[in-house]
Amino acid sequence: MKIHRILGIFWLALCCYSVFNLLRALLELHPTTGGLWVAWSVLAAFCVMYLAGIVASIFLFRGARWARWFIALVALLAAFGSIGTIVTQQSFPVWAVFSGVFAIVSLVLLFLPTHEPVA
Repeated sequence: MKIHRILGIFWLALCCYSVFNLLRALLELHPTTGGLWVAWSVLAAFCVMYLAGIVASIFLFRGARWARWFIALVALLAAFGSIGTIVTQQSFPVWAVFSGVFAIVSLVLLFLPTHEPVA
C-alpha cells in the first residue's frame, strides 16, 4: 500500500535523525558522574528502540506485515516520549510537538483498512 511506503520513508528519516541525536547525547553524558546512569540507560534504550525502528521502517517500505506492528509500537513510545518532554519542560518544543503529532497520525494511518479497489 502506498501509505505504508510513505510512512516507511518518513519513519526511516525520523528514526535516523533521532538515533544521531541520541548517540550525540550519550557521548556527552558520562554515566558515572553524579548518578546519571539512569538517564544514560533511558537514552540508550531509546537509541536501541530507534535503531530497531530503522530496520522495521525498511521492511515497512517493502510491505512486511509485522513491521506495521513494530512501527506502531515505536510510534506509541515516541508519542509518550513527546508528551513527557512537553510535561517536564513545561513548554512546547517544536521537535517534541512535531514528533508527537506525527506519531499519533501515523498510528491512525498504519491501521486503516488495506483493501485495494477491485475494479
